Amino acid sequence: MNGSLAPGAGGDLITYEGWGALGRPERLKPLVEKTDAYNGWAAIRRGDREHLAEQIAEEAGRLLDGPWPPQG
Repeated sequence: MNGSLAPGAGGDLITYEGWGALGRPERLKPLVEKTDAYNGWAAIRRGDREHLAEQIAEEAGRLLDGPWPPQG
């Protein structure tokens, strides 16, 4: 959220390093799904990754406003 990582890269870190380690909490599922969409070939071909990157950043902000690590 401070701009040190692109939203896609930050989403990848949470998806591939954090989600499983945290027991796959449901609160992280929207971020994981948005990251998967961002990385999908359909988004790459359509060129709409910028919109998805904004959604990832918004979801990350929402998560940071709640308890960390997310439970349930």
